[in-house]
Amino acid sequence: KEEERRLREQIHALNRIGIALTAERDLGRLLERIVREARGFTRADAGTLYLVRGDHLECAVVQNDTLAVQMGGAHGGLDLPPVPLRPEYVSAYVALTGKVVNIPDVYASGEFNFEGPRRYDALTGYRTRSMLVVPMQDHRARTIGVLQLINALSPQGEVVPFREEYEELVRSLASQAAVAIDNAQLISDLQKMLESFMEALASTIDARDPYTAGHSYRVTQYTLAMAELDGAPPERLRIYEYAALLHDYGKIGVRDAVLLKPGKLTSEEYREAQAHVAYTQEILSRIYFPDELREVPEVAGAHQEKYDGTGYPQGLRDGQIPRGARMMCVADVFDALTSERPYRERMPIEKALSILREGAGTHFDPEMVDLFFRLPLSRLLAILEHGRGGALDPEDINALSEVTVGEFYQVLLKEDRSPREEEIVRRFSRYYRRKSE
Repeated sequence: KEEERRLREQIHALNRIGIALTAERDLGRLLERIVREARGFTRADAGTLYLVRGDHLECAVVQNDTLAVQMGGAHGGLDLPPVPLRPEYVSAYVALTGKVVNIPDVYASGEFNFEGPRRYDALTGYRTRSMLVVPMQDHRARTIGVLQLINALSPQGEVVPFREEYEELVRSLASQAAVAIDNAQLISDLQKMLESFMEALASTIDARDPYTAGHSYRVTQYTLAMAELDGAPPERLRIYEYAALLHDYGKIGVRDAVLLKPGKLTSEEYREAQAHVAYTQEILSRIYFPDELREVPEVAGAHQEKYDGTGYPQGLRDGQIPRGARMMCVADVFDALTSERPYRERMPIEKALSILREGAGTHFDPEMVDLFFRLPLSRLLAILEHGRGGALDPEDINALSEVTVGEFYQVLLKEDRSPREEEIVRRFSRYYRRKSE
């Protein structure tokens, strides 16, 4: 009966772990959880997860309680040499054959090349003894990785061999994990594909006018910087990112004669140019976005609305305007003011910032202007200078990171500045006043 009870508990634990793994969509966190759950299931002191990458195994996660090590996965910071897919290495053998290997003491085993664990032990003072190595096979019986568990612990904390009954249970867990990794990787690949698609669409608009090249990127980066400072969660950041990238896509419906006109537009031409916002929302509404991104067309289509209701195309005001669009309004205007044009140079930075401050409460949401003025000056400069040629000096970035945009604005308004304030202005101006390369 005791054996039956323990078996039921293990099966229940497997089901619980399988459900949890399926629910995790972030690949880094998923890889960490696989190792953590497998270690907990077998009372393993340490564990390593390898992923098959062509002709080698790539170490993705390393965990070791004795050494207090948590590397790879969502933690990052893992840069270990790959393991060649050659059968003399135990993890590679398992990947190649699909067999489980259970070794009571690796130092007493002559079956595989354990120079790697020996070097690790010599470097850290650890002692690798028992090892359970299991293939991670998906629903197509394809080995996508290897799970290596190290040093099973008894209830008294002593290192013991892994029990044979764990072999099939861990193999089952590894198979569930492999399917979860496949799913997470597919989601990650789809997200990357969608992002590259969005960037390609944005670049087609920027390419029509060489003097607005990079505008979509910079507006996106300003918007994301504000949203991050605002504490927006990752799912909102993705909405804002895609909406900002594509906020001008409706310009594809505006004639070149209007879009590229160097001088002032006539009233009719201005109305045609304004129509790009409605075109943007109309075009984006035809694209299938997953549920978590369904607000992208609405946010992108509201970037020309004004806080006081005098904007277009719908005349929305205040909270009727999506929060991301209110950020984008500030970002869009600031980039337009601080970009070079064939008929004018960049607007002086103090004047551009004054326009934002003076427009708070009418053109812009005051909260969003305040948010913009709280950005680190170093981040503002990095976005401003993107694509203009020339690298930023790390010393300048470090110095400007200690100052917010709002503090810099107050310095610019001063007639008498301290030596430190003059230094901040000098460091910023050396980039802002240079010509694009």
